[in-house]
Amino acid sequence: MIRLRALAAALVLTAVSACGHRSGDEGHIAVAAAAALHPRPLPPAPVAPAWNQSDVRALQDQLRTAFGDSALAKSGIAIVDAAGRPLYLHRERTPMTPASTFKLIVSATALHTLGPKFRFETTFQTADDVVGGTIDGDLYLVGSGDPTLTRDDLRAGVAALARAGVHRITGAIVADASTFSGPEVNRFWDPDDLQYDYAAGTSALSLDQGTVEFDVIPTTVGAPARIVTNPPSDAVRVTGSVMTASTTTLTITRAADKNDFAFDGGIAAGGEQAFWRPVIGMPLYAAGVARSMLRRHGIEVDGGIRTGIGPLTPDVLWRHRSEPLSAIVKQMLLVSNNHFAEQLLRAVGATRGAGTEASGGRVERALLKEAQVPDPGLHIVDGSGLAPVDRVAPLTLAELLAHTAVASDGPLFVTELPRMGFEGTVKDYPLTDGLGRVRAKTGHIDGVNALAGYVQTRRHGRVSFVMLVNAPDANA
Repeated sequence: MIRLRALAAALVLTAVSACGHRSGDEGHIAVAAAAALHPRPLPPAPVAPAWNQSDVRALQDQLRTAFGDSALAKSGIAIVDAAGRPLYLHRERTPMTPASTFKLIVSATALHTLGPKFRFETTFQTADDVVGGTIDGDLYLVGSGDPTLTRDDLRAGVAALARAGVHRITGAIVADASTFSGPEVNRFWDPDDLQYDYAAGTSALSLDQGTVEFDVIPTTVGAPARIVTNPPSDAVRVTGSVMTASTTTLTITRAADKNDFAFDGGIAAGGEQAFWRPVIGMPLYAAGVARSMLRRHGIEVDGGIRTGIGPLTPDVLWRHRSEPLSAIVKQMLLVSNNHFAEQLLRAVGATRGAGTEASGGRVERALLKEAQVPDPGLHIVDGSGLAPVDRVAPLTLAELLAHTAVASDGPLFVTELPRMGFEGTVKDYPLTDGLGRVRAKTGHIDGVNALAGYVQTRRHGRVSFVMLVNAPDANA
């Protein structure tokens, strides 16, 4: 069995205390209690004495003992100091499946390429001025890849048009998602994942993270529950029924090639429950939602919905700007949001002319080359690490972390990672001396258990660490 939580705790404890002062158990308890009351950000690496050979040997001995032969047989490990010099290496150049630790590459690339202050924009545009409250022609809904755009944002845009006096659109609602190209759904993802919100597709015009919400409202036991689609959409069809019962046994299955959702099973009596499922054909879906919202605001729409390209010299009627990229990356790493990662990969690809996964992967490789980070066996097919065929060597991630931490936006990048023991996917990892000193990213898919991030040591500044376990019992 591979117990990565215990291994991580051992790594953190030894890395923090190696060659430094060790307190007794009472000291450990005091440190943990103080950190819990006053969570500290991981600071930049201070000026610290370099690791000498004796220090490194002591650290390596401690880690070998902590990891054990069983874990080492199935792991790739790389630990480097603040300058990227190796401290502990084991199968460090072996390409391995990274799961969600792959998001570290797209995070560093997006911040480097787009900048932490970058904001995505979504707009309503027309080819001509509005005359007498009428848009004579089409209304264009133009996306640039915002992974955070919600139906509430779109509803605010529709309200802005109504306040501006628009009451009729003689043409269609045209969705422009041309900033990105290629299939919405990654062909390397496990087909079993495609029914769930964490595997929503990718589009330059993506609403509610590529999903539709179903609110299932129980009634009395033995009677049918109500199913409400949110937002209402003509593109989404619901079949089947759900009974109110003592327990929830609900299943929702989407047809392979359309937004038909079949409901079956039961929902527990009591409060309503919400379920999110991915939609396909996101640009048309978003255009349809926009048309419904316009009509509910009393704005007539004579035409239908279609995809197309916005005007060359548009009249922008409404502009929505996302939060800064730094906030998007922070949220992505906190909850390991796959959709954010996929949108960012295509967004960085679009800076090279093609908003595709392949183009985004080339930008990632260019960053690694610029940083002189080795990438043996690197294989990029997505940004999130959801694909089992992604490959990266532990040394690649460790040296990227070390390089990025000392780059111009390094302190920002370091603090984008969640604090182990306090928040996000690393909240429940057991730490003692390391509490408040570690920021890290987890990774889990079938047969993969991974952890990567930073430790602030007492004597030697910051170290970067990566542990990738690829084994059938990796998540046991």
